[in-house]
Amino acid sequence: MTSKKHKKKEGEDRLYFIIKSWLMGQIAGLIFYIAILFLGSINFVQAVIIGILGFIASLMISRYFEKYINKITKKILKFLDRHKRIENFIIKHF
Repeated sequence: MTSKKHKKKEGEDRLYFIIKSWLMGQIAGLIFYIAILFLGSINFVQAVIIGILGFIASLMISRYFEKYINKITKKILKFLDRHKRIENFIIKHF
């Protein structure tokens, strides 16, 4: 039988993963957008290369700013503790 404390920890871990994944996607998207602005237009091969570089850069940036990401995540989790319907929606659908 799963304890209530274990379920809460599992939910927090899942929300942390969702928040960090979203943030990494935003970073990679921004890098991709800047590359397109700089190059003007791109072909498929360039898109793949820029996408891979954006992913690697987002991993490095998220690792470098891990401390700040944890602070932001904790604030979001505190907000979601007060808004259970939103928290349940996020956990259920993402």
